[in-house]
Amino acid sequence: MNKQIFTIGYEIPGYSENYVDFNSKKSLMDADVLLISPESLHPSYNGFVSFSSGGGGCHDVANSKKYEENISHLKKEIEDFLQSGKNIYIFLSKKESYILASSVTSQRKGEHSYSTYTKNNYEFLPINIGTLVSASGKHIEFSGNSIFSDFYNKFKKNLEYQLYVENPSNAQIIFTGRDKAKILGAVYKVGNGNVVTLPYLKYDNDEFTEYKENGKEDCWTDEAMNFGNNFVDCFLSIDQQLLQESEKTPPPQWSNKEVYSSKKAIKIEKEIEKNEIEIEKIKSKNKKLNGELENENILKDLLFEQGKPLENAVIKALHILDYEAENYNDGELELDQVILSPEKHRFIGECEWKDNKVIDITKFRQLLESLNADFARDDVEEKALGILFGNPERLKNPTERTLDFTQKCKIGADREKIALVKTFDLFVVVNYLNENKNENFKKACRQAILDGLGKIVEFPKIPIIK
Repeated sequence: MNKQIFTIGYEIPGYSENYVDFNSKKSLMDADVLLISPESLHPSYNGFVSFSSGGGGCHDVANSKKYEENISHLKKEIEDFLQSGKNIYIFLSKKESYILASSVTSQRKGEHSYSTYTKNNYEFLPINIGTLVSASGKHIEFSGNSIFSDFYNKFKKNLEYQLYVENPSNAQIIFTGRDKAKILGAVYKVGNGNVVTLPYLKYDNDEFTEYKENGKEDCWTDEAMNFGNNFVDCFLSIDQQLLQESEKTPPPQWSNKEVYSSKKAIKIEKEIEKNEIEIEKIKSKNKKLNGELENENILKDLLFEQGKPLENAVIKALHILDYEAENYNDGELELDQVILSPEKHRFIGECEWKDNKVIDITKFRQLLESLNADFARDDVEEKALGILFGNPERLKNPTERTLDFTQKCKIGADREKIALVKTFDLFVVVNYLNENKNENFKKACRQAILDGLGKIVEFPKIPIIK
């Protein structure tokens, strides 16, 4: 008999018919496996009331009542599901809170006063799984539990966390963050079944769907169907193994005494303990090494990054060239870099990036505005010089790039005496200096930036190492 997997809040490609709408109050009795993503467990926004004063709002009384009924129905279904010995899987999506109304009174014509309270989208759970903290990231540590190995190996590239759990009680930990106290997945024994929490499994809906010839209906791609089939196979395998484990009687506490164990079993247990100590030592070393590696690779961000990572990489590169450089934000004025050279030349830097295009005039204008705003500050007596750091065609191999700055940028740079720096060119010189002490070359690089005001900076060639 094929097992039925029902989902709430998460659509498995190729299994859309198994998706259950949270508001439907459908019975879950026919399901063998239940998967829930709590992001969908929210009130309808058709009955949302915006407050005229003070901002904010709440869901009206009727909408709030319906939401409470839906949550209570789901909670009761889950309790029955677990009691019958089945397992429930929860993708740890972001925790959301909703302001609900228990009553409303009229004060004056057109004005109403609401008595409100707050609920969150995890209150459907029949147990307390720990303290829920919303946070996002992709670094996930796997415990190595054999039941979840196939799932992790097949989908680790799609896993991310939107929430972690602290202080879980009576849980078998499966996934954590770098900090082992931050739980990203665990198994909780509840009644005759289990509640299993897992990191969120993400896929690109746009890439997984295609439109039929009539242009109105969309359907799953072959890649999506393969993803969905693998997904279901993994979950059914996990479920089967968990059920087999639950059928076996857990060893009583007294059975762990040495008098009931063979000499070989005791020896094996000691070997396991010894290995686990060594594993923790190696993990601790790797954690430190990963931190060092991450810091060492920041300069690589000059080649392909965008946003804050690119800004931080530029700052590190400037430090290698002996500039003082830092972000600036006083609440009103925000600057990517404020830069001071050993020769006391002061610059304002802005970073721009394009995936597969040339650096255009947009950020150049912003840099001019930043220079004027900086000069207007009371503690600035002399207008700073400007540098536009550009990372064009950032997703291409640098050796294949043909674009840099638009003609408008180059004309503007010449007129305003702004230095244009390609971050790849900057990478080349600071990567050399990061491994070779050469004060004369540093000074020559700083001079190149000063001489490059009004054009694209040409750094000196890397010295030949004899």
